[in-house]
Amino acid sequence: MSPIDPITQFATQHLGGRAMPDDLRRLLNLQWRDAASGRSNGLLKDAGVTFLDGGRMPGLVAAVCAGRDDLEGAARLACAQAMGDMVRYSGFVAEDAAGDAIGYWFSPDRIPIETAPLFRFDSDGNFSILPGNGVAEAILVIASRDNNLTFSKLRDYLNEQGLNITARAIQDVQRRECSPLPQATYQQLIQAYSADLLATSVSDTGGSVNIMTIHRGPKIGPETD
Repeated sequence: MSPIDPITQFATQHLGGRAMPDDLRRLLNLQWRDAASGRSNGLLKDAGVTFLDGGRMPGLVAAVCAGRDDLEGAARLACAQAMGDMVRYSGFVAEDAAGDAIGYWFSPDRIPIETAPLFRFDSDGNFSILPGNGVAEAILVIASRDNNLTFSKLRDYLNEQGLNITARAIQDVQRRECSPLPQATYQQLIQAYSADLLATSVSDTGGSVNIMTIHRGPKIGPETD
């Protein structure tokens, strides 16, 4: 039996089987190469960005899906179910140094991965679109920390790895446009699930939420299964 290609496995586990963008493939190979060589520094380490391994979800996302500790009752169940839907509408691929989740936003409308914006889900429970025409530009902006000299050096390094980043300064890196925005979708889901759960008097046992057994809530877009 031939070994499973790690790129194919990552695409299956984190991108829903979509074709992997070239910049993501190159960054994954860079992380795996650095890990194999034992390098203690490098672009990804300097940026504080780690691509997910195996089928693991980002810790923040997994915690919300299991049920937030600061919520109870219908609010807790609604947030868990809403995040379950957000997982289906997204492709989480990495975490940053603060534990924030980074991923592609496919939305209920199934934006193609070639044009899907990159987003962050932070510890305050908010989604935001990241600057970047692809994941490499997004991570480059994060790693540059608002310093254009650092940006130029890191851009040149990435281009030496086979990427083609033409932006000359941080200000040149734009966000990809999208509608609906992930935060608006998340809030809409939470509100709709909350109303539905309250109306049906579903109880919260306080344990880990099994979102797969909850079949209530809004259908705000096409099914992704």
